Amino acid sequence: MKRNQLYWTLQFGGWFTWALNEALLYTNQYGWKWAWLFSSLANITLAIFLTHQYRRISKHFHWQDLSLFRMLQWNTFALLFMALCLVGLNIPLDYTFLQESYDVSLSPFIVVQILFNFMKPLAIWQLIYFFFQYSNKKMEMEREQDRLERTIQDTEGKVLRAQMNPHFVFNALNSVRALITEDPQKAKKGINQLSKLLRSSLLTERQKTITLSEELDTVADYLALEKIRYEDRLTWKIDINPACAKAQIPPMMLQTLVENAIKHGISHAVKGGLITISAQIIDKHIQISVINPGQMKSESTQSIGVGVENSRSRLNLLFGETAQLSIRPLDKNHVEAMMILPYLETK
Repeated sequence: MKRNQLYWTLQFGGWFTWALNEALLYTNQYGWKWAWLFSSLANITLAIFLTHQYRRISKHFHWQDLSLFRMLQWNTFALLFMALCLVGLNIPLDYTFLQESYDVSLSPFIVVQILFNFMKPLAIWQLIYFFFQYSNKKMEMEREQDRLERTIQDTEGKVLRAQMNPHFVFNALNSVRALITEDPQKAKKGINQLSKLLRSSLLTERQKTITLSEELDTVADYLALEKIRYEDRLTWKIDINPACAKAQIPPMMLQTLVENAIKHGISHAVKGGLITISAQIIDKHIQISVINPGQMKSESTQSIGVGVENSRSRLNLLFGETAQLSIRPLDKNHVEAMMILPYLETK
């Protein structure tokens, strides 16, 4: 049910129930009269009119946003005014319909008693109305906060990707530059490989995640580019569980880990070495490992580069604390980069 329909349903239903209760009390005390029907309809009509005007005024002047003291002031004034209007209607009705049953003496005590009698349902109406208003306002604030957080995350993600792409291009150009004087043919081949890599990067730039198989294609192109530079010093092995192929990961993230493995592992080893890339599913999480030759006393003593730091930030933005990225010594001669994130598959 729409909010407007719900409001009017509760308005008519609530005040009808109140008027019916009052009519039953009068009937029990003075006997049935058809005049009770007219009196009830008059009270329902006036009560709905008054509370609806109260709603319009409170929304127009934003009473909900006032300080507590000011809000109580205006609501108390509105409560008294609405109750006095109902008292002004019902005293003449009582004189008209009950004049044969009892003699009404309009003493101050009687008027105050009637006033408080009408203030009770009106006060309950105000409390229910402000409870719903407060709940709706809180939900709106939560939705707005969620939208703001998503906007911030999207912006931060774009900034991080914007930082990674120039970083990646710079390293790739360095690889090609080293070949220009040594072997122009290999340099030409490297430029072709770099062009292919840049095309893949542009295609995935606007995507938050891609499949692992798509990322592996980019990694294969990157390794082929670096193979031109390192020749036999660089070999690699890919051991991916077929069930991981459709898993979603951030684009260029695995490539960053491989790039880091070459920069801190292969390039420092005289004979080069083997880079092992593996992936498996454990407890509804995908674990992606990149192992390279090298030594690492502690992560704090070795720079892991802008790319890896950005990768950690991107994982936190996309998956929160459920995703992890760590780099640790596997043994005396190998270092492992491990990425763990929730297993999400393409539909």
